[in-house]
Amino acid sequence: MNQVYRFACTIICLTLSTSCIAELKGPPEGRQQLVDALDAAWVRALDDGDVRELIGRFNAQDLIVNMADCLPDPEVTRYPENPTGTLKRILDEGVINVGISNTGKIDEGSTAFHFTRMGDALIDLILTRIANHYGADPIKQNIVYIPPPFRNTDYLNSGEADILGLVNALGGSTRDGERRRTARRYTCTMTSTGQFVWMLKDGGPDWEDIDDALNASGVHFCAGPLSNELTKTYFDQPGQTKKTEFMSDLALCLPKLVNGTADAMISPLPNESYFPEYIDTDGDGEAETATVGLFRAINTMIVAGTPLWVAVD
Repeated sequence: MNQVYRFACTIICLTLSTSCIAELKGPPEGRQQLVDALDAAWVRALDDGDVRELIGRFNAQDLIVNMADCLPDPEVTRYPENPTGTLKRILDEGVINVGISNTGKIDEGSTAFHFTRMGDALIDLILTRIANHYGADPIKQNIVYIPPPFRNTDYLNSGEADILGLVNALGGSTRDGERRRTARRYTCTMTSTGQFVWMLKDGGPDWEDIDDALNASGVHFCAGPLSNELTKTYFDQPGQTKKTEFMSDLALCLPKLVNGTADAMISPLPNESYFPEYIDTDGDGEAETATVGLFRAINTMIVAGTPLWVAVD
């Protein structure tokens, strides 16, 4: 009897009330609404040119690629009405909890140095648009540092983080071996980068294109956290080994190329201007070797894109 009653109420609700339809659609926690609001703000910032202006402000025009998975069409990507759950709480409190992988000190010896401040500014740009649309007070980021082994999905599912900052590319997996695309909700791709194979200009591998690198054997690759999973999966041929340096990856990988303990470095950085000016190649703690003119790169023609991540449940 109860099942029949609930079914009848549902039919009446669907027939008579559009607001009821809105209540039935999506999870009650409002997390999908949060994704939709982030997407709507992103699309409008893209359409107005604010995203390119911000990228230029950080001198990253040759670093950041725009992945066109969400076109700048505000009429198609709309803000959700009647905020509920997570989105409503964020609007009411003016705070969003942003999970960030804690890889220690971030300086010019880290690839993340070139992304962190720009990523924070991009999120602020989006949050400002969301607050303005709903007539709410400014939304501040509360940074939640996630320690190794970086169980980012757990922080989302537990509610400790509402979103993950611009970390974790779309193509990877979680620490539990699940596909990120199915283990989490995700927004439009907000930052994308090419991937490059870096090696010594003189004395390094004689590779001319990405196929040479992919098919090479008896070689060792070094990578940073922003190229970790890509390196492990693309460069997995017999005789290929790899090591990820999660902290100060540039300061550690580049000397390995000079010393011959690594043959190549996989990195999203497109040119040497993003490298530290000097690196320590003899282990004495002093950065004495200039990097300018020392290395060359091959474009892998692979692009890694990163959204903002939100919990599924």
